[in-house]
Amino acid sequence: MEKLIEQLAERYPQLYIRPGEDTEEAYRIAVTTGEAPESDLSHFIGSEEDWLRVEQTPAGPVEMVFLKQRQDFETFIRCISYRCTLKEIMPSVGAETYFNLRNWQKIRAHQEEYLKSGGEDWQEELLRFDADKEKSRDTLILLSYGPYSALNWQKTPYSEEEWLRISLDIRRFHECAHVVCRRIFPEQKLPLWDELTADFTGLRIATGRYDGSLASAFLGVTPEGYVSGGRLSHYLEPGEDADQAAKELCGIIDQLEECSEKNAGKDTWSLLLDLAREPLLRR
Repeated sequence: MEKLIEQLAERYPQLYIRPGEDTEEAYRIAVTTGEAPESDLSHFIGSEEDWLRVEQTPAGPVEMVFLKQRQDFETFIRCISYRCTLKEIMPSVGAETYFNLRNWQKIRAHQEEYLKSGGEDWQEELLRFDADKEKSRDTLILLSYGPYSALNWQKTPYSEEEWLRISLDIRRFHECAHVVCRRIFPEQKLPLWDELTADFTGLRIATGRYDGSLASAFLGVTPEGYVSGGRLSHYLEPGEDADQAAKELCGIIDQLEECSEKNAGKDTWSLLLDLAREPLLRR
């Protein structure tokens, strides 16, 4: 039976390249021609629990990939995000969303149709087809297994098994929230606010409520300042005071918790859109 990673490599041939040194030229060829130097995927472990599925959102469907093995998740990110280099992936990174990811399986299928219909200038047609991102590119959410934001289950109200299950659901809906906001509000770029509202969405759908204490722990924020290891550090500008930002975010999280409780019967996606229209934080 074909492994999921083999299916994905047909779409994204850079997955065939083992991350390492001097991979830039092989990566360039793979993403611009669809050809990889060899069809070796031994740098991936694979699992029978890996899956590829479509998630429905208020902004349309989006594909999701779940890779059970942490090594596979990190290797996938290195191949796709970091040009097949040995980039360190922080433990708190548990998901990634790709927009406009070139899909060579779609391109090859179109090439076959084009040539069968009598087309003679494939290079010109390739430029035209590739420019139509709706047809040649993917939006893809990549999910990992493990505690959300690398938060130990003992710091949550859940058992270890429950926390692992809930963590995957938080990741799913957190990343879907990013896709929804990107599609509906394409001009709005507020990275920190987007993270807060994506956590809001993930927690509320996965657990039935928005737990401000968990949201604070994810980011490493307290009324006294920043706790090292939290995700907040990923979103700060160079030189920005982490302790001051943490104190500010604690107040915002309190407001989000109040909003969730006041609108307990309201659909989470509707609340997300309300929050995106009227941000409580302008960065």
